[in-house]
Amino acid sequence: MGGSAASHPAARSAKPFLGLRRQPGRLALAVFRIPLPLYRRGWGWLLGHTFLRLVHAGRKTGKLYSAVAMVLRYDPDTHEAVIFSAWGQDADWIRNIRARPALQVQIGRESFTPQQRFLSEDESLAVVAGFRLRHPWRLRLATWIMGWEDLRSDTAAKDFISARRFIAFRPADPSRL
Repeated sequence: MGGSAASHPAARSAKPFLGLRRQPGRLALAVFRIPLPLYRRGWGWLLGHTFLRLVHAGRKTGKLYSAVAMVLRYDPDTHEAVIFSAWGQDADWIRNIRARPALQVQIGRESFTPQQRFLSEDESLAVVAGFRLRHPWRLRLATWIMGWEDLRSDTAAKDFISARRFIAFRPADPSRL
């Protein structure tokens, strides 16, 4: 009786929901782009401060693109929103805003030209820790859909942030809100 336990179907790890791995599949992209049409139609306010729309220029072509990301932290006093790149540091929109700063951010009813900054690992860890406390059910849902490991431990959170970029956006000119 040869063979290994790894070849047995029950021994293989289950595929993440929606087939998400390192790169998004077509279905995953469709699901996570649902907020984008709302913003394009002027209904972004329905999403509150849960998602933001980021307008950025292509690093090579200069062509305008829009991306939507879940907001992990929002400060109503400074209007600063923190997001992260779900598919790692090499996502196109991350590479684009590294080359050219973001052009516009829409969040809820607000729209502004942003000042952006990439967070340090310590700042990113603090954002994840705060999100875990404020939104435990959203954290569990996101980890299940994306196929990430349980982020409720500090070790898992550190591994998670080391592979992703966290970015904060705030109005470059707060008086223009």
